[in-house]
Amino acid sequence: MDVYTIDCGLHARFWSFNGPASEVARQLVLLTDGSGEAEAGGQRLTISAPALLWLGDLKPGRLRLEAGTTGLRARIGDGTLVEAIGDEAQSVGLRYLVDRDFTLSLEDHAEASGIIERCLTAVITERRQPQEASALLLSALLRIVLVSMLRVSGGRESLPGIGERMSLLQRFRQLVEMNFRNHWPVARYAAALGVSPDRLHAICTDGIGKTPKALVSERLAREAMLRLERSSLTIQQLGHSLGFSDPAHFSSFFRKMTGTPPGRYRRAVIDAQADRPSLHTPSFAEWP
Repeated sequence: MDVYTIDCGLHARFWSFNGPASEVARQLVLLTDGSGEAEAGGQRLTISAPALLWLGDLKPGRLRLEAGTTGLRARIGDGTLVEAIGDEAQSVGLRYLVDRDFTLSLEDHAEASGIIERCLTAVITERRQPQEASALLLSALLRIVLVSMLRVSGGRESLPGIGERMSLLQRFRQLVEMNFRNHWPVARYAAALGVSPDRLHAICTDGIGKTPKALVSERLAREAMLRLERSSLTIQQLGHSLGFSDPAHFSSFFRKMTGTPPGRYRRAVIDAQADRPSLHTPSFAEWP
């Protein structure tokens, strides 16, 4: 996550984002004064301070800000975004929020605007002088920003509003976040939702292109990868924390999902440190 100040200028300014040679990231713009316009994915979004612009569809585009405009702009990658959203039931609303392009007026939300501005400024400070647990602090600051955005929107941006099937899919996601460590079978998820397993299967495959079992397994595998990277637990302890009573079962599951045994994955992460191009790292897009 990188944050930059937008200083007052005498002329209009332009920034390009998510081009072929750049690292794809979501874009956030907070305007404290002035106005501008973003172009992405064939659409234009205008913004006039005080306001916030979020571009979440990862398409190439550009930002134009008029002379005299001030504020902050940020580039947010998958890693920090995944950590910021977390795995609580309430995280589902944030997951819907961040995949969309939208603007939020902050005209009547001075407190939220101040919180967002302070958090983004704190990111700049931390990036200049990183200290212990810097990544954890950055994800925490981003979570505060996202929750503030969700509250200002009143949930309007978090719900696609396309009927019963999407509502059931959202509820399924909430249940998975709460119970993936408990290894619920698909039939139990279906029963909790009040639908048949076949109905749940159809909702997931039609809406996401993956079966309920695959989605639950991918969520569990992503959590295992994160803990292998960032926890000092032994493989047995880590597997137990994820609901595996048999270490061999955990190792078999992890290898099936990632192609690498958990011990080897952890050693490769340590050896490569932050740069591990040969490993399959967690992606926000993999758990919609």
